[in-house]
Amino acid sequence: MKKVLLIRDDAIGENGALGQKLICGFLATMKDCKSLPSAIYLLNRGVFLSTQNEATIAALKALEERGVAIYSCHTCLEHYGLLDAIKVGEVGNAKDTLEALLSADNSVTL
Repeated sequence: MKKVLLIRDDAIGENGALGQKLICGFLATMKDCKSLPSAIYLLNRGVFLSTQNEATIAALKALEERGVAIYSCHTCLEHYGLLDAIKVGEVGNAKDTLEALLSADNSVTL
């Protein structure tokens, strides 16, 4: 079963500090899970997870080593001035993201 994870923010929930702690914990824990998504797509402020936050960069690298493809939105990286700051994964585009979501057996959005 092909699963895709879409992360739209650099935090989970509404509280910035707590939400950022939660996303860090979520990604760090995911690397130890038996079942993993085939890919993680980072959109909007989610691109900060692959460019600015060392804890999430480390967790994403560990997931990548386990075979999870990591994609950061080109338009989002460009918008935030982070196009040259990506530290894990690849730069993706809307077409690739849509095709992955539409062809996945299951998708989860955070």
